[in-house]
Amino acid sequence: MRADGIRPYGKERDFVNKKIIPWALLCALLLGGCQWGEEATAASSPPPESVPKTAQELLEEQTIDDTHDAFLVDTGGRLGALLVTVERGEENSEGELGGYFVTISVWDPQNMEKPIQTMESELEYAAFKHHDVVDANFDGYQDFGYMWFIGNQPTYWDYWIWNEETGQFVSEPEFRSISSPVFDAETKEIHGWARESGAADGVNTIHKWVDGELVCVRRIEVRKTDSSDGPFDLAFVLIVQDRIDGELTEVFRTEFPAGSGGYFEERSKWEDLDYHGETR
Repeated sequence: MRADGIRPYGKERDFVNKKIIPWALLCALLLGGCQWGEEATAASSPPPESVPKTAQELLEEQTIDDTHDAFLVDTGGRLGALLVTVERGEENSEGELGGYFVTISVWDPQNMEKPIQTMESELEYAAFKHHDVVDANFDGYQDFGYMWFIGNQPTYWDYWIWNEETGQFVSEPEFRSISSPVFDAETKEIHGWARESGAADGVNTIHKWVDGELVCVRRIEVRKTDSSDGPFDLAFVLIVQDRIDGELTEVFRTEFPAGSGGYFEERSKWEDLDYHGETR
């Protein structure tokens, strides 16, 4: 339709069609090319990288029940917080503990394809799901322990020490001889206590790290003497051993008559490594 309202005919109409149609085709081609370009760009662009889950998020996803346990150890080193999982395995019918084996796995949250290390241990039944995260060798890196025996009072633990150089935890067998360990970061001492009975007799130990080796530097024992007369008339002896030339050597012994209870005060004195007796 022309501007004057008259529809074009014949050659005039052909001219108009020849002029309009190529422009329409050009626009269609341009529009299609833009869409193809967008699709090609989207297809060739790499997918967005997924953000790794934090150690805490991974911990919250773990199953914790009668056969599974999990906790975090923030080593304080280049790997940061690590995830530790514990899985209960077969029972050990031939073992003295009457317990079962467990598999302990250590995971790097930045790469969860496989654990960075696994360890095997044997536990007494009630010891499962008792863990401890502590700087057990006072080197500034966090270590962890897992209880393997629990009694009326004594508890015994396995501890694994973090080695920042190798990026692995290393077992320290000496911990198996320390009951209910208490770590003193100020004195760098590890105190143990194993009660024998309701009379509070038993064994105190004090350990220290000497040239990278964990050793007992003092052992204090309170035990019933042969002169004890029945369960209600008990006499006790207190024995102290110090580490001398690499061996525990007796340095003090004294007896307490039945009913005196004097061993409580005397024992507490020897729990201080700077104490060496009144006459020494």
